[in-house]
Amino acid sequence: MSGADEQEANKALARYWFREGWCRGNLAVADEIFAPDFEIGGRRVGPEGPKRSVLQRHSAFADLTVEVGHQVAEGQWVATWFTTRARHVGEYAGVAPTGRVVTSEGMQLWRVESGLVREDRNVFDLWRIVSQLRASDGAATE
Repeated sequence: MSGADEQEANKALARYWFREGWCRGNLAVADEIFAPDFEIGGRRVGPEGPKRSVLQRHSAFADLTVEVGHQVAEGQWVATWFTTRARHVGEYAGVAPTGRVVTSEGMQLWRVESGLVREDRNVFDLWRIVSQLRASDGAATE
């Protein structure tokens, strides 16, 4: 596979995880795409780490969608900017369910080797979600 083909495959892998793992809650996908020694932020978690993250979010949020805004790939690395949207249905960050629809954005940087994700570095605006949940009038704050 050429470098350009590999980079496109890495971008598609990230989109696949957002669609199947995050949006649909298909946890089996984690075993397909994350290496056994997968690391998040330098901590080894294996495929169980992403599974726990998805389960935690899905217990607090329904109708989760992820829109990929932009992707850049170079060598083994793929960066994805994304926007999430979901309805708050379970306790999250100490906030009881509000039924509010919240949005937030994040950046995910993956290192992919031989079709498996080995490393994830990401930034996600959790404060934006919490501030929307705690808004006294029910309106989302930007």
